[in-house]
Amino acid sequence: MSREHAAPTDAYAGYANWKGWDGAFAARERDARYFATEFAGIEIAGKRVLEIGFGNGRFLAWARAQGADVSGLEINQDMLDAANHHGYAVRNASLADLVGERASYDLIVAFDVLEHWDTDELIANFRHVADLLEAGGVFLARFPNGHSPFGRIYQHGDFTHKSVISAFKIDYLAGLSGLDVVRVANARRVSSRPGVMRALRHRWMALRRAWIERSLSRLYGTERLPLDPNLVVVLRKPIATAGAP
Repeated sequence: MSREHAAPTDAYAGYANWKGWDGAFAARERDARYFATEFAGIEIAGKRVLEIGFGNGRFLAWARAQGADVSGLEINQDMLDAANHHGYAVRNASLADLVGERASYDLIVAFDVLEHWDTDELIANFRHVADLLEAGGVFLARFPNGHSPFGRIYQHGDFTHKSVISAFKIDYLAGLSGLDVVRVANARRVSSRPGVMRALRHRWMALRRAWIERSLSRLYGTERLPLDPNLVVVLRKPIATAGAP
């Protein structure tokens, strides 16, 4: 068979090994501090939580430790097997499947997943997320920053990425799906290790990055744009008011 007519390559072949996923399903100390910071103000305990593309299971492990009723979706069979071994309710299914089953959740999470969807999938899946959320429910997603040169580090580091996403695209997708934008910002950062001096240095670096963002916005006459490699969006499903159609 000629190279021009060769069978398509499976971009996900060996993906778990390449990502270093060992199926441990445990949140490391730094992971726990990051999740606690990223989810500050979002209730976890006692909530029904779905993670889309749970990978190595660090968030599922952390959320379960916080008292959440967790479940997950994943296409990698090795990680599905590992999740089952650790007692998690997981499956290889689509969001459309869950909508058809009338499933519902208080919180839906997608870390480093949106960039794996093309435009049609983004539009359809945002609508599915809206259908799956309870009124007042939250969708939190992290993805490479499409309007930052530093986002290219992650955006172009994976052959399976299909879309470049910015805060402006998120605003459009949220409007299409009927979700309110709570926050689109740099992913929360935590120091590499705990400690007062490390925390002070971490804060100083954050202030310097914020100064650069403000300076560039003034220089180019634009609104201030977050420039970290990853963005995090928090969307909320509105609570219907009395008398609303």
